[in-house]
Amino acid sequence: MFTLIPADPPERAIRLRRQIMALYSYCLLWAGTIIGVELSAFAPDTPHLTLFSVLFAINLVFFLIIRSGLSERFADPSLTIVQMATGIVLTTVILHYTRELRGAMLSIYFMVMTFGIFALDRRRQMAMAGFTLLCFTLLQIYEWRETPQQAIFSFLIGHWIILALILCWFIYMGGYIHNLQTRVRDQRENLRNAHRRLEAIAVRDDLTGLYNRRHFLERLEEEISLANRNHTSLYLAIIDLDHFKQVNDNHGHHSGDEVLSRFGRIASQSLRKSDLLARYGGEEFVVLFPHASQSACEAALERLRQQFSEQHYDFAPSLQTTFSAGLTAFQEGETADQLTKRADTALYEAKSHGRDRIISLP
Repeated sequence: MFTLIPADPPERAIRLRRQIMALYSYCLLWAGTIIGVELSAFAPDTPHLTLFSVLFAINLVFFLIIRSGLSERFADPSLTIVQMATGIVLTTVILHYTRELRGAMLSIYFMVMTFGIFALDRRRQMAMAGFTLLCFTLLQIYEWRETPQQAIFSFLIGHWIILALILCWFIYMGGYIHNLQTRVRDQRENLRNAHRRLEAIAVRDDLTGLYNRRHFLERLEEEISLANRNHTSLYLAIIDLDHFKQVNDNHGHHSGDEVLSRFGRIASQSLRKSDLLARYGGEEFVVLFPHASQSACEAALERLRQQFSEQHYDFAPSLQTTFSAGLTAFQEGETADQLTKRADTALYEAKSHGRDRIISLP
């Protein structure tokens, strides 16, 4: 079903609402023009019906271009400049038919300029102000040439100066508001970036970039709940880097950090995207294997063990790093603590049997 203002995308909906506001403003201006003609404040031959019919037809085209999304191909999807130019030209034509109210009717220019305050930077606002002043100047020159006997030079100069001064004020205030809006938008984007960084810090380990223990435990509870509900397989492995304390003692903590980071990168590349890898604490890591078989888990861990043992380090070319791992399967009805304890028992057996191996327990 066709909707006048669709909800999506939201940016387009905002532009369409602005277009409706512009049409509403023109309706008020038309009503004021009709009243002005009736009260003889405008020339009786003012072609208001023709003028506003053309104006509404042009704005209907603008609305359809925005509604269809074609305007999004342009640098200014709101078509602000062409819409303001249309309003300025119409205002200039209407001013031609005013009599004693010309000074007051100059305010219509400012109503049109208001639409560009939030959309245009100061340079483009100056261009639109210059276009406004040009249109009004051409109108005065035309009227002076056509009916010089009715032209009062002091009024012409006075109106021109008033319009120029107020346009200068609009440029200053419009630029200030636009700059303020830009700063607010930048601050909002900075806040979003800071929020994203805080979210990453809350779930990521600073050194390895892997998930941290707290996030892993939350996800473990979720995966256990899903495995219970859907009767699917779930395996947990606890990995401990062998003799890691000796790396720190013999080569320094920076070297130990390099080993931990290296393991995190290798494991991230080696395991499936669906596997949940986290730093459990110190030199311990955990891997959760959802929807996997025991043989597939053992193969993945063995592949990771081989890759890790083949690493070379600049700080100690002869150093060979290994790990021990304990693997166990989730049993329906058990808690996360029970599952973790069985995986830890399997890890203990791997270490007691000489390390650098993977032990699986049912």
